[in-house]
Amino acid sequence: MTTNPGSSPAGEFKAADLYAKIQRAFTPHQPISLPELLAGRLGLIHRVTDAVNTEGLHVVLYGDRGTGKTSIARVVAHLVQEPEKPSGRRCVLISCTADDSFTGIWRKVGQEVLLTQRQIGFLQQETRAITGRLDLDSAVVSPSDARIFLESIDNQTVIVIDEFDRVRDPGTRSLMADTIKFFSDHGVRATLILVGVGKSLSDLLQEHLSISRNIAQVPVDPMGMAELAQIIQNGCKFTGLKYAEGLDTEIAKLSQGYPHYTHLLGLWAGRKAIEARHLEITFEDLEKAIPDVLRNAAGGLQEQYERAVDSTNPNALFKEVLLACALVRKDSLGRFGVGALAEPLELITGKEYKTSAAYQAHLGRFCETDRGPVLERSGEIKSYRWRFLNPQLIPYVVLQGVSGKMIQASRVGPRQRT
Repeated sequence: MTTNPGSSPAGEFKAADLYAKIQRAFTPHQPISLPELLAGRLGLIHRVTDAVNTEGLHVVLYGDRGTGKTSIARVVAHLVQEPEKPSGRRCVLISCTADDSFTGIWRKVGQEVLLTQRQIGFLQQETRAITGRLDLDSAVVSPSDARIFLESIDNQTVIVIDEFDRVRDPGTRSLMADTIKFFSDHGVRATLILVGVGKSLSDLLQEHLSISRNIAQVPVDPMGMAELAQIIQNGCKFTGLKYAEGLDTEIAKLSQGYPHYTHLLGLWAGRKAIEARHLEITFEDLEKAIPDVLRNAAGGLQEQYERAVDSTNPNALFKEVLLACALVRKDSLGRFGVGALAEPLELITGKEYKTSAAYQAHLGRFCETDRGPVLERSGEIKSYRWRFLNPQLIPYVVLQGVSGKMIQASRVGPRQRT
């Protein structure tokens, strides 16, 4: 058992206070902005902060959805501001949509500057406003316009442009790349932090080769076991709750690298403990929390899962094979071969599979549109490799397996890459 400071004696049980604290400690549906609650990402935070503090350098944060990119950007924004200085550094956060243009993005920036009480610091704290005259009547259509726009502000500015991957217009992406180079070449007192889903810098920016020296490329990978366990440790310390020995590790395993699930599991397991009016989160609380976690997972995952495994044949193996795909050891790109599925599938079904004939066809079906697709195939015949199109589906499938009694939570291994 792990004991945390600040836990209340049973006679002083205050459910309302605990509910409020656990809601603040575990935030699966919103980015983290408190540095003390962002576990396991200190190295990335240092990299981004160092880039912000380097003249002429800008930042691109990229990776799978759900790896905590926005939280990292928000915490950095919190750390680098200088609210005590009238002309000190200020931070602005905007989010993109599919239809945003270059002009539209900069209009959003201008609107956030004007709404200083909303955008300064990202936290409810006392600070100073951005100073200077800002003209929103003149459209920003070029990098030079963006420079003039920002030079009307007295403060050095950090601009976080979140969900940049959603921008469909290639001209907007190209102009943003030109803006980064222009800002660096002309010493504009502003830093751009672009945040988006992608496997590489080229997924977000068109003209990335010409600006590589002006950009700190920061990939945000799924988190390790110790980092995910630290989310539970920090959250429980914040709330004053205890947790059963090994619970933090088990939640980390079930999360398969994605902090969204760690926060969901911590939140709902904590709620179950509070409902039972005890101050230690137990494995029983965790088990009771899993159905709530599955109902509240973000991103349409329930629909994706049901579509993938739907079958009127009671002997079909779609659920079992998809679970084996989630549990199998994968390479550094998240890929696996058909032969590797035998071991996890035997664990799930209790049957021995000497050949892949019983389940190989399922992999092909998972690549078809009527089942999502949930997998994509690469390589040549007899050496095909498969990977999940949406890696966040992996922990969801694992939790479905635990909830459906196909596998015990204790038998789930950590997210592995060969």
